[in-house]
Amino acid sequence: MRSFRNRQSIHQSETFIPIRMGWIENYRRRGTSETNQTGSTFIDAARQRWRQLGEELKADVKEFSAQHSGAEFSTSGDHSYQVTYDESGLQLDITADFDAQVVRYDYKPTGAATAGAPEGGMLSMRQTRRGGVEFYSADERLTSEETRQVLLEPVLFPPQLAA
Repeated sequence: MRSFRNRQSIHQSETFIPIRMGWIENYRRRGTSETNQTGSTFIDAARQRWRQLGEELKADVKEFSAQHSGAEFSTSGDHSYQVTYDESGLQLDITADFDAQVVRYDYKPTGAATAGAPEGGMLSMRQTRRGGVEFYSADERLTSEETRQVLLEPVLFPPQLAA
């Protein structure tokens, strides 16, 4: 009788058939490398989409400033944008967390005369089938324009200025 120490085998009528699960190990290894590739691909696409959002926000603020003075767009590092508008008394802070696949945004009063600030929120970043990244709010895909409107409207067009 053969001895297969430390090896799994199937015993079938005095014949030992070693079990080779190479395909399982290969599958596990492949899954791990694909996850790492997908993760880095996602982060690259998310960074590209984040930069695009920054350029779009900057252009929107510039367009708004052509009609109304006091609106400013600024960056703070690679992961943060700010928009302030003196007349609304609000500042919008937008921060990307690529590992968590989210963009967080928050509104802060810029002066004592501001009667509070709207609640901020979070947008998720999801990869499309084509490899790009899009923003989502409550599982609803947002276009570029909708994303910017969600973020900028409370600062540039607050209810107290519309009255």
